[in-house]
Amino acid sequence: MKKIKFKLAAGLAFAMAFASSASAQGVYFDIGLGFGSGSTKIDGNNVFNELNSYSSVEELELDLTIFKLGYGPFDNTSIYAVLELSGMAHRIYDNSDYIQYNSYLFGPGIIFYPIPLIQLGASLGYSWVANQTNLPLTMDESDGGFAYNISGAVDFGGGNHGLLIGLKYFSATNELKSSKVDQNSSMIGFFIKYAYRHKVASLE
Repeated sequence: MKKIKFKLAAGLAFAMAFASSASAQGVYFDIGLGFGSGSTKIDGNNVFNELNSYSSVEELELDLTIFKLGYGPFDNTSIYAVLELSGMAHRIYDNSDYIQYNSYLFGPGIIFYPIPLIQLGASLGYSWVANQTNLPLTMDESDGGFAYNISGAVDFGGGNHGLLIGLKYFSATNELKSSKVDQNSSMIGFFIKYAYRHKVASLE
């Protein structure tokens, strides 16, 4: 785990050094929400399958794309450097009772526009979990972990304002503090986001 944290810190330092040395046109920002199909495994066991063996339960997954903030494009390359806070929520419920597994990502990322209409993105960074339930259970906390996501979207809008509609894959691995086993969460989701960005002149 210490090696992972060192690599994340080194990657973030490199991204910040690159951003400070390159010429950027302006601020990049996006925010939104999505939904999709996800899974949570505790020590390799799918929690939905485990709970569904005892009762008839349903599940709901949300893509928590909280925000990306950064600068770009750099030197007419259509590349943006960003810092992202995002995650996924996987709720398993039976009537009013629920258990919800929340996994988060905080770290650097890159956005690239191959053509004006298409945005591609990738981020990686530190991860943690904040699981919750209304049942009389104590939910295990995270001892830290690693997460990443990749995305592709169609960028609608004119000027500096855009509407992003796309797909994202999210994955997180966290070691739980008390049990010392891994919580693995993943999701393929559809999202809608508002984006404020400066496009490189040749792509406008």
